[in-house]
Amino acid sequence: MKRVLKWIGIILGSLVVLMFIAAVGLTFAGSSRLNKSYAVPAEPIAVPADEVALARGEHLVDVFCRDCHTAGLTGQLFFDEAPIGAIYAANLTGLAETHTDRELVRAIRHGLNRDGQPLLIMPSESFIHLSEEDLGAVIAYLKTIPRAGEDTPAREFRPVGRILTGAGVFNSSLPATYIDHDAPFPEMPEVGANVAYGEYLSRFCQSCHGAELAGGQPPDPGSPLAPNLTPTGALGSWTEEEFVSTIRTGVTPNGRELDGEVMPWKSIAKLNDDELRALWLYLESLPPRTTATQ
Repeated sequence: MKRVLKWIGIILGSLVVLMFIAAVGLTFAGSSRLNKSYAVPAEPIAVPADEVALARGEHLVDVFCRDCHTAGLTGQLFFDEAPIGAIYAANLTGLAETHTDRELVRAIRHGLNRDGQPLLIMPSESFIHLSEEDLGAVIAYLKTIPRAGEDTPAREFRPVGRILTGAGVFNSSLPATYIDHDAPFPEMPEVGANVAYGEYLSRFCQSCHGAELAGGQPPDPGSPLAPNLTPTGALGSWTEEEFVSTIRTGVTPNGRELDGEVMPWKSIAKLNDDELRALWLYLESLPPRTTATQ
């Protein structure tokens, strides 16, 4: 009996040592991923100053930026879990005074801060699909916003957060680690109610709904799975009017209310009628695909 207890003690002790070694290794791996510097040169782009471009930039910011960065773009605490850490959506006001155009290109298009380190939960996997004209318009508009609010606190990743990062749990929240930084700017499609422009807009749906829009896990691992947007999913039985009404009101045809915390319908509702029609036409053109999250 003593020999059995002795061996049990040895085994348990060995497991504790192995778990400690694994935790140390994952902590190191997580820290390395978070602090790695990427040598990605920012493309020089034209940043216009005409009223048409500024209006276009404001529209894109309204739709795609304010939900995370707040209505005033002053930033907010985005994620805070005691064992993991805290992440903030940046204060985007006063950028003309603090950032160069190239630094803004690196942040928006490549998901990298000034030191080349990856930004967390910054959907650059979508913004890298913005045309050069639209990115220039976004930057032009952001640079017109006067300074307001407080400085953005530095992100804080605690030991559990670093272990989870090392284990790959937050892979989708670090787009700079997997997007193609050499991808060229896409051509700007004709803006209007057409399939090509709908495909262009749909790039911003892929962060949550997957590359083929067949469903996916949003960047926040705690969020519910995003549904299939191809004709296989619920949209296959909707009409265009029902689709537009759902986006405008946040209520589906069967009366279900969309959770604004995980589905930013209030921001998407800022798309104009032609843009929503373009998005619908593109989604309707997709082949039925098996739901990726099954």
